[in-house]
Amino acid sequence: MSSAPASNVGFRTLVLVGFAVFGCFVGAQAQNKADLQKERDAIQAKIATTEKLLNQTASNKKDALVQLRLVNERMSLREQLIRHHQAEIRALERSMTNTDSEIRSLEGHIAAMKDEYARMIQAAYKHSLGHNPWMYVFAAEDFAQAVIRFQLLQSYSSLRKEQVEQIQGSQLELAENRLSLEAKRVELEKVLADVRSERNRLADDRSQRQALVESLKGEESRLRAQVQQAEAEKKRLNDAIRAIIEAELKAERASSAGEFALTPEGKIVSAAFERNRSALPWPVLRGVLTGKFGRQPHPSLPGITIDNNGIDISTEAGSSVLSVFGGTVSSTFEIPGAGWTVILSHGAFRTVYSNLKTATIAKGGQVEAGEKIGTVLTANGQSTLHFEVWRVQGNSHSPQDPAQWLVRH
Repeated sequence: MSSAPASNVGFRTLVLVGFAVFGCFVGAQAQNKADLQKERDAIQAKIATTEKLLNQTASNKKDALVQLRLVNERMSLREQLIRHHQAEIRALERSMTNTDSEIRSLEGHIAAMKDEYARMIQAAYKHSLGHNPWMYVFAAEDFAQAVIRFQLLQSYSSLRKEQVEQIQGSQLELAENRLSLEAKRVELEKVLADVRSERNRLADDRSQRQALVESLKGEESRLRAQVQQAEAEKKRLNDAIRAIIEAELKAERASSAGEFALTPEGKIVSAAFERNRSALPWPVLRGVLTGKFGRQPHPSLPGITIDNNGIDISTEAGSSVLSVFGGTVSSTFEIPGAGWTVILSHGAFRTVYSNLKTATIAKGGQVEAGEKIGTVLTANGQSTLHFEVWRVQGNSHSPQDPAQWLVRH
């Protein structure tokens, strides 16, 4: 009798440790699922914005190129969404495997406890504890033996009650795990259906892209003229931006005995800007990236490449343009056909906001992060903000990829 309680305690301890480990695993799975849901919601929000922009341009045949870029972006987003669904499927499958393992473990644990309980009852009856427990005490040869038998009787009653409670608790947990497993099976079927649905939509997007490409083939001469005009406007913008930055550098060198150097305040601002790499907010509240940084092939004209010192963000008409970081207004200027441009200084960095309909700030003013600096220009049904980030070091100045500085959107 004395060995049974010790064995029971050791087994129970092992099972409790296993439950604790499993609980930690379930907590991690729940966190992973929450992260996946958050990312999926963000992707679906961007798809919704893309579809809204596509609906705005659908009636204008001249916007076929913009539609093509938006469709390409929506396809990319759908592929991301499918990958997230697949990651969720893998997470669900792992969780189901572990829940199934836990069920089998609980079933074995319950069977072992029932077997141990049965042996305990048999041993109790063998020693007359079950049939007439008090006769077992009174049949003692002396008082000392009676005390020992009384304590044994108390231990037996307590252990029996504990065993019953453990069996009932484990059976309840087993039922809950079975319900959880069934719920996960239902959720898995839903996610699999979502994947099939997104793949069908992706196939529709591919068909729409092919139709747009075919429609653009007959407009090559117009598109080439459009590219030339856009490149001429971009050159004027680039020249103006470089001239302003070089003039600032020249003024800085003149004020520091011919040697360019940041002021202590400028160094603090630069360091703060640097620390926010990949964490800067977007310059519009809702938008879709339709023009990447650097040299990119034209989406429909073979042999034509487009150089881009920044990124282009398609957004809704009348959208506010916001500062991505606190700073000083270096310059505001207008280029015919390209709208207004605002340049903000952040120590050794500059942010450039182009294609604005209006600019609500003036040169020399101070702006805070998230402050409105203007509204985006809408031309030919398109509302696209051009955004750049420049690094100014010593006598050199070079454009950076803004996508590497903005928070992942």
